[in-house]
Amino acid sequence: MTTTARHVNWDFAERVLDAVLPGSTAYNPDRMTGIPLDAWRPFDLTVRDDDAIEDDFLTYCDDLEGPLIVVNSTSFYPDQGPYFVDASNLRDFVKAFDTRVRDYFMWTDVLVVSPATGFVVVVQDDGYIVKVRGNAVTAVPGDVGDKA
Repeated sequence: MTTTARHVNWDFAERVLDAVLPGSTAYNPDRMTGIPLDAWRPFDLTVRDDDAIEDDFLTYCDDLEGPLIVVNSTSFYPDQGPYFVDASNLRDFVKAFDTRVRDYFMWTDVLVVSPATGFVVVVQDDGYIVKVRGNAVTAVPGDVGDKA
């Protein structure tokens, strides 16, 4: 019996998500709490130009600060995992993503967590976007690093 490899950063990223949106168990909109159904807005991912979609998405992220956890379809590859990007570099990260990773950034669900502000931005591949504010966190519950 084999198990699917999981990137080592997932546990940390999920603890951060749970600290920001308590009760959230995964970077999957169906397993995240604290997102009201009426907060979702239409966000077309099929008809518009890729650059326009990215620009629209980035406007939702304008007020994010500090280190961000960014998850998209490639994050689930065992050799990728969640991305850690400073908010000041998010635009460059998104715009150059297809060159670096050779995949379109907005291919499917995209999730961005800003622990410093408590904001979470979620894009669902079925054409919706939401931005919610959870808890701003400066420390993540749980042990980080080696125990002495």
